Amino acid sequence: MRLPVRFLAILFLLPMLFSCNWQTGRQVKEGLDLSHHNTVTDWKAVKADFIYIKATEGANYKDPKWHSYSLNAAAAGIPVGAYHFLTTSSSAEDQFKNFSSSVPKGSIQLIPALDIEKQTPGAILPRKELQQLVRRWVTLCDEHYGRKPVIYCSQAFWLKNFAGVFSDCPFWCGDPGETEAYVSFTDWSIWQYKVSHVPGIKGKVDLNRLSAYHSLEELML
Repeated sequence: MRLPVRFLAILFLLPMLFSCNWQTGRQVKEGLDLSHHNTVTDWKAVKADFIYIKATEGANYKDPKWHSYSLNAAAAGIPVGAYHFLTTSSSAEDQFKNFSSSVPKGSIQLIPALDIEKQTPGAILPRKELQQLVRRWVTLCDEHYGRKPVIYCSQAFWLKNFAGVFSDCPFWCGDPGETEAYVSFTDWSIWQYKVSHVPGIKGKVDLNRLSAYHSLEELML
């Protein structure tokens, strides 16, 4: 028996609607992510359940605020994670060396994060080669820190390049401004849901929410 298209559409949307309502009714962890673009004016006023701070980018760039921000966040009692902004213009080995030299073992409480928002202009890789680059970084991270990283990108980028290939890594959905029903198309652990002002930080900052289906303990080293 063939079911009407409208009925099939309702069946498809019900899990997402249920997910949205169910999560809304639960207390979830709220976090921030910071880089040199942000200016923290009062760490005592910063309230967050977790913080990810940019440490490195590519093979050579080191974020000038990583060291001070990570120390201050930890002193404030906030679990700290570090993220690396991946470029497609250098090898995974060179990029991971940059990251691991900046983020010693024991300096973070959360698993590392790999930020892959777009490919580097002039160094566009085919999908398979992009996956190989990311997989190599993931493997090096697992070998060094004992855990695979959470991968940050938009949901569209994830579905196009990584869905089903990196199911062994948590997904950090970078889609601020979208609805929870929209991001529920994927099994996300963290959602960068909004950019806004918060106490203790000058200007706007990225706000992140931990999925009610996942716990902060899953992201702890």
